[in-house]
Order: sequence, then C-alpha cells, then structure tokens
Amino acid sequence: MEERAKRIFTNNLFMTLASSSSGGQPWSTPVFYALDEKYNFYWYSRKDTRHSENIKENNRISASIFATTGEDEGVGVYVEGVATELIEVELEHATSIYAKKGASNDEERIQMTTIKDFLGDAPIRMYKLTPEKIYISGKATKWNGKWIDRREEIKL
Repeated sequence: MEERAKRIFTNNLFMTLASSSSGGQPWSTPVFYALDEKYNFYWYSRKDTRHSENIKENNRISASIFATTGEDEGVGVYVEGVATELIEVELEHATSIYAKKGASNDEERIQMTTIKDFLGDAPIRMYKLTPEKIYISGKATKWNGKWIDRREEIKL
C-alpha cells in the first residue's frame, strides 16, 4: 500500500485541498504540489485566497490525490493534517523540493526558489501540509449490487 501511495504522489501534479473557516464553512481547491521524503506536501498560493485565509483561521485540513490512468487508475490517497504558512528559514528546503517537481529548466528553477517572492509584501506564500494520517483506497466490495469503497490507513 505504501509503495502504491508513493507512486500516486509521484505521478500526480495536483491535489485537492479541503479547508474550512473557523465558523465551519468548507472550501476545496486544487493546487500543484511537491512532496518531500517525510511526506510533507508543499504548494504556494496567493495569501488572500479563500483556502489561505481558512488556514489562518483553522489549520486543520485534508487533501486527496487520485490516479486517473495506469495501474492505479481510480485509486485515491487521502491525507489529514496541519497546514502552515512557511517562515523564511523553511523556504529554502520547500522551494527546492517544489522546483524539482515544477521547473522544466534552470530559469524556472531560479524563479521558483527566489525566497523573497514568498515574504513581506509579496502576494504569495508557500505552505506545508504535515500529515497526521494517510489513507489509500482499499478493495471495494459489492453489497446488494452496489459498490462500497473502503479506505486503509498507511502507517507513517
């Protein structure tokens, strides 16, 4: 299961974040992400987007990533955890991980790793989802002719 989840994380570009305001108003949004060896997910967004504002109010979020092709087609991975807006000392690692996945040339790598672009009056911030639990789609079963899905926890 862990190898399958790693493959899905590696082969996908986007995850859907689910956040909510302090009042419980839900919101979901797709974001391009990168992942480090400890299963921390990184993305950047405008600091005034609804999900970024939600994270300031309530940093408990979830994310889902699912395969749309290949041997894992239809398999989803689900993450529960805590989101944080990164501070300056965390940005070198995060932008490096992000650029490895997102940059297609040296110019793009330099642009993606420019730390000052995520600080001060800049309109964007880099975020991290630190997982507390990760689940993967398990083998579905049929009940009265209807498919019932299941999820299995992957131990971190």
